[in-house]
Amino acid sequence: MRGMSEAELSHLGVGADEELVYRSALRSPGLGTEALALAAGMGVHELRAVLERLTASGMVTVAEDEGIMATDPFVVTERLVESRLTELQAEIQRVIAARHVVSVLLDDQRDGRRRSGPDGVERVEGADRVRARIDELAFFARHELLSVQPNGPLSAAAIEGAEEADTRALRRGLVMRTIMRSDALQDRRTADYLTGLSARGARIRTMDGPLERMLIFDRRTALVPIDPKETGRGALVVHQPGMISSLIALFERFWSAGEDLGQEHLTEIERRVLKTMVRVEKDEAGARELGISIRTYRGHVANLLRRLKATHRTQGVLAARDRGWL
Repeated sequence: MRGMSEAELSHLGVGADEELVYRSALRSPGLGTEALALAAGMGVHELRAVLERLTASGMVTVAEDEGIMATDPFVVTERLVESRLTELQAEIQRVIAARHVVSVLLDDQRDGRRRSGPDGVERVEGADRVRARIDELAFFARHELLSVQPNGPLSAAAIEGAEEADTRALRRGLVMRTIMRSDALQDRRTADYLTGLSARGARIRTMDGPLERMLIFDRRTALVPIDPKETGRGALVVHQPGMISSLIALFERFWSAGEDLGQEHLTEIERRVLKTMVRVEKDEAGARELGISIRTYRGHVANLLRRLKATHRTQGVLAARDRGWL
């Protein structure tokens, strides 16, 4: 009997002997202790210990005449599933709670890095190593990411490298504030990227004048270039609280002086095309006035109408005025 089949209830927390006796009782209801022990292929003393556990879990009942009855399988299965789910939920909660270990380990790592450089400053050289360090810091950031990008439009490679990490950070609920130079918005690709970030919850401001490149993670770690004029040389990773405080203060001054990025924006050529649409009826004349090809002019017009959700130019001009573009 012990080899009657593979265990079916083990994944619900039922031991092999308990399942064997329970299924024997299902097949032969009302047997006494000795008869059930014989059916299950085990000694009476061993059976009594198993019956004690089965009775406690409600899987069998033992009558006064020692007749042993198995509880209805539907009832047993529901109880076992519910009990197992409760155990699994508790285990999941323990696993989730263990995430604090990351913070503890990161503190150890930061302590080691503080000791590895003078005054809590770590030197990272080489573009690949800097990029890897930024990815690491962004991945483990838990609250906030502050950044200043002072060099105008972003390259396609820079956008591609940052977009996935930025999106992942925003999905985790990070507060993201970014400051860009105003002329960055004149680049269509950069403007679209920033608008997309803003739509996903990032706060972006632009300003004119000189800016200092920096990244600040959770107000605990900052990254600045070794040489602002030659950013390819590498970066300094700053852990020292006093230096972090000064960098945050500088960021906040930049932030106060900046202007919020709207959900919509126009490049300089788009502004000129839009103003020309108001005054000039024919595309040939408009293109000639702006010094661009008629094909390029019509491409800008079509793009503006699409963004304004307008079916013709008059409607587009009215919509542009409503948005404050004119």
